[in-house]
Amino acid sequence: MSRGRLPPLVTGISPNEGVGWTKVTIRGENLGTGPADLIGLSICGHNCLLTAEWMSASKIVCRVGPAKNDKGEIIVTTKSGGDGTSTVSFKLLKPEKIGILDQSAVWVDEMNYYDMRTDRNKGISPLSLRPTNPLGIDIDKGKVPQKDLEGLFKSMSGDFTSENFSATWYLIENHSATSFDQLKTAANNLRKQANKKNEGSLAYVKGGLSTFFEAQDALSAIHQRLEVDGTEKVEGSMTQKLENVLNRASVTADTLFQEVLGRKDKADSTRNALNVLQRFKFLFNLPLNIERNIQKGDYDVVINDYEKAKSLFGNTEVQVFKKVYAEVETRIDALRSLLLDKLLETPSTLHDQKRYIRYLSELQAPGDPAWQCIGAQHKWILQLMQNCKENYVKGQKGKFSS
Repeated sequence: MSRGRLPPLVTGISPNEGVGWTKVTIRGENLGTGPADLIGLSICGHNCLLTAEWMSASKIVCRVGPAKNDKGEIIVTTKSGGDGTSTVSFKLLKPEKIGILDQSAVWVDEMNYYDMRTDRNKGISPLSLRPTNPLGIDIDKGKVPQKDLEGLFKSMSGDFTSENFSATWYLIENHSATSFDQLKTAANNLRKQANKKNEGSLAYVKGGLSTFFEAQDALSAIHQRLEVDGTEKVEGSMTQKLENVLNRASVTADTLFQEVLGRKDKADSTRNALNVLQRFKFLFNLPLNIERNIQKGDYDVVINDYEKAKSLFGNTEVQVFKKVYAEVETRIDALRSLLLDKLLETPSTLHDQKRYIRYLSELQAPGDPAWQCIGAQHKWILQLMQNCKENYVKGQKGKFSS
């Protein structure tokens, strides 16, 4: 048996679990010779051929539909190899069904809501699932610069989802080195995808026929009631009654959900405030950290934190940050005064004097700390000499008097 006739084998799927309409990547061996060779794809018992996009003989991309089973195999069927096998499985997760009156600890995403009337989740149309590679052949990016393409195709686009799509631009950009035979294969793939979309839209309409009929019956009933109401003049017209009912329903809905929505807004505000506190906790904790480090004598840590805060928030326009930074400046002013007092204390060692002078210089204290220290030492030495003189004079007077 030739290699092209081997049955498909699925060896991997990513992700391996998810809810309905999850986009998955299937990998394996002998997954077909091309898009036309792929004739069947099922995941957990659901036919996914409508959304399948053949990428290569070892890769297929598709979306998982509303599968029949919670967990099942991935079966690929090709013309050349027949029905395949799978060494992996996919687990279908059921979305949590939350009604409009059910309590929930988190805010419910309304994009995929639960319909209490029909007991099913609102799905999405297969027509909205656009393939990433519409031609179904390998993409070969050309070497034509993007600016040259924009200049050549003015007011056009190479994106096939755009209203101003240019097929020439797309081919030059993605298939400049593709052979003519491959382009013919791509044209056949486009025809097949068009047929699949027509079949998909028809199947989508067939699946919703019951809903269409229910809507038609409801509209007919309303029309008949309106016609009957036209001949009756008791208690006003039906439209007026309906308007009153809708107004009362609106008031009731506001009464029921206004408090809930208000709590949600408060929760969002609290969450945002906590995020700000967490993100800028360095600044908010800085005043307390400065006090603690000053008490421990870790002046180097205080100065480093102050320099960091000054570079980040020194010129901020946010009122909250300005208020906290002003508190930091107040603590730093107190530290400058404390260091200056320690510098002017006598007697003190030369090591301590150098250290306090360096601290005050880094904190940009007013004046010249070195000269202030020299002046204090000068006064202290003069005072020592004066005291020594007075003690000597007293001693001499005591000798003469005796």
